[in-house]
Amino acid sequence: MYKIKFQKLNFVSNKKTIKPNLKKILLFYGIGNSSHDFIFLLKKIKLNYQLLIPELPGHNYDKFNCNFSLITFAKLLTLFLIKEKINDLIFFSHSVGGIIPLLVMKNLRRKVRVEKFINYEGNLTFYDTKTVTKKTSMYKINEFNLKFKKLIGICADSKSDSLRLWSESLKKTNPSAFHRISCETVNLSKNKKLLEFFRSFFKTKIYLYGSETVLNLPESNFGSVRFAIKKSGHFAFFDSKRNFLNIFSKLVYNTL
Repeated sequence: MYKIKFQKLNFVSNKKTIKPNLKKILLFYGIGNSSHDFIFLLKKIKLNYQLLIPELPGHNYDKFNCNFSLITFAKLLTLFLIKEKINDLIFFSHSVGGIIPLLVMKNLRRKVRVEKFINYEGNLTFYDTKTVTKKTSMYKINEFNLKFKKLIGICADSKSDSLRLWSESLKKTNPSAFHRISCETVNLSKNKKLLEFFRSFFKTKIYLYGSETVLNLPESNFGSVRFAIKKSGHFAFFDSKRNFLNIFSKLVYNTL
């Protein structure tokens, strides 16, 4: 694992520097996770691919600026792609991280070729905020600090292996970052723009979901292709690394 810095962006990668001749995979994890949750994936990437995982501000002990927003984060990522002349790209996102490729593509206006967008239960509608982000946004920041500690405790004591593992990443997350991103996610999800972006910005788009996740959205929301990860829910990379790696590899390397 290597660390790469671009202005205020911090990436982890399977390569020491940006390699112009390699196809790029940008992976955006969800709220309360970290790049550490995907170390196993970094070790399995094919030699002719470069995986880049940008650290969300305030996550994995990364610094958090109170002026942060997902919109400014996406603008900085857009600048990175243009400056580094990255023009052969795959987006993979999870949960709240699914918003970021949509905002990046809105900025890019097709200046970069994106081969496909693999969206693993990423936020597309207001319905997607119901579990955590909507509840978080209902608190003022000074109220939420205590609630965040309780959330960590509940997850740490859970019978669910995936929630216990998530609690370890939550401990490395700034509560102000968690609150800010939750509020912005809810605001961005209130209209149908995110879903419209998903449908129109990507020629090849794949909606990925855990087989144990209950989906109450019509199939038309999910793009051209939809796949389930067996024996998994919202955190397949915790539930079954083997199943997650298997479908990730097939979708990225076109071996399905």
